[in-house]
Amino acid sequence: MKAIKRGFFQSIGAPGVSFLALTAALVLTGPQAAWAKKAHASANAVDPMGITTCGSYTANNTIYLVQNNLTETVAGNTCLTLGGHDNTLSLQGYSITYTGTGTSTGDGIFVESSANEDVIEGGGSVISGFAVGVLDKGGNTAGDAIVTTDNGVGLEMNGTGESTTEIWTNVDSTANSKQGIYIYNCGDECGISDFSASGNGADGVLVTGSDGPRISVFTATGNGGAGVHVGCTWGCGSNSEVKVGDAPEGATAGSAAVTGNNGDGIFLDASESTNMDQVYLISASGNGVTSGHDLHDASSTCGGNHWVTNDYGTADADGVLSPACIPLTPF
Repeated sequence: MKAIKRGFFQSIGAPGVSFLALTAALVLTGPQAAWAKKAHASANAVDPMGITTCGSYTANNTIYLVQNNLTETVAGNTCLTLGGHDNTLSLQGYSITYTGTGTSTGDGIFVESSANEDVIEGGGSVISGFAVGVLDKGGNTAGDAIVTTDNGVGLEMNGTGESTTEIWTNVDSTANSKQGIYIYNCGDECGISDFSASGNGADGVLVTGSDGPRISVFTATGNGGAGVHVGCTWGCGSNSEVKVGDAPEGATAGSAAVTGNNGDGIFLDASESTNMDQVYLISASGNGVTSGHDLHDASSTCGGNHWVTNDYGTADADGVLSPACIPLTPF
């Protein structure tokens, strides 16, 4: 089994390292990420700007270096807002925490929709206590190596349609009260890989209103809803050509990557019946703890969806609406 890859992005020692690592990450994540071929302007920056407090950082062609742990005490505030273009935000492993009274309605990090070709390098930073740990609405953005825990939603990739490029890797999204990862309105240049979504109150990953995003190389365990839920029952938008796959990795040899979820392991909602979604190389067992199945397509005979080379318990086959369209072929 493959080991989850770590450290596409490195802490900034020399500005050029970030761009080389970013380019490698985008090439590995998807060949269609054309903007990866562009020179990242911040690679030529000489004097990084230090960050010691929460605030809004919206210059252009700038490297921002977080210098210490950051705390936000006002419930309605966001800690870090990133805007502008060709910027790098290096968290350098420092935490971002909401410590105020009452429930936060702000974000740990908010990437504005006007942001373009901006990069977030986490270095293992823990973001906790916010309504959304990281809310990425930018275009041509990328992020790596963050931990989101005890937020409402861990990471939300909220794009601006088919032209959006949002690439995230090495994310651990754990024990958030809602979704671990929420992908909304993203196109086929959106993707998340090398990640874990576990112990979240709702779905590990929820994908709605998106066209062609990629979810790959992951574990989804012990979530209150499905491990990965593609589609939505109540008016939040169907998808097309969502790609969910390459999850053969478990905590120990022989264990499933998608397991122990209260709902389905992988669930394609009925809204996906004609949408040509793809589910491949998934190892799922022991899901449906409360109600559900390991692999579940709610469309009659799977509609236009494709299930290829997945591995799940044969005892669960009768629970899948149309098992004939979900091959019981081990990878």
